[in-house]
Amino acid sequence: MTKTKSALRIAAQVLIAVFTLWSVGSMFFFSGSGNMRVNRSVIFRYFTVDSNLLCGASCLFSLVRSRGTAGRAAMLLRYAGTAAVTVTMLTVLFFLGPVYGYGSMFSGWNLWLHLLGPLLSIVSFVWLEGEAAPPEKKHLILVLLPVLLYGIVYYVMVIHLGKEKGGWPDFYGFNAGGRWYLAYAVMLLVTSLIGIALRRLRFLNNSPR
Repeated sequence: MTKTKSALRIAAQVLIAVFTLWSVGSMFFFSGSGNMRVNRSVIFRYFTVDSNLLCGASCLFSLVRSRGTAGRAAMLLRYAGTAAVTVTMLTVLFFLGPVYGYGSMFSGWNLWLHLLGPLLSIVSFVWLEGEAAPPEKKHLILVLLPVLLYGIVYYVMVIHLGKEKGGWPDFYGFNAGGRWYLAYAVMLLVTSLIGIALRRLRFLNNSPR
């Protein structure tokens, strides 16, 4: 069973890394689809792309560093990466999908970036990657960092500068009614809950029966 679980873990992490690089590479050199019909460096404006790249990188690191101290670091990076793509998936399912339509959210490579990749990462992190101990409460900051940093960049480019001054359009609609601060607070709260849930699920799955 241990060998089977290890093989499944490796397969899941390889799939996540390969499909993420393939999809992001296709967007960069050609064009995205649905709500992300952009290419070249513009793709990195989207948290979807950034979170999936973090998740893919965490899988690559985990594949080559799965023992000892490095294995602990790999687990924490996987924790941050999995939480980030879970934020992406839940934002699409409960906010962007109802507002902009699920068709655009799941067309082309968006299906992988918005749904399949995040789901596979959750399954892998919670049920297949049990070599290292689960994250501790103090590690919740690692989950919050990607959203905190992206929120700062989004504020500067969308609210402070705006499209007229060379910034970005409000493509996520987080500043609707000028209430960007509420959207930011909600995203941080949801991210915290995601981090707590992932840690708890991994703990329960790896507890002695």
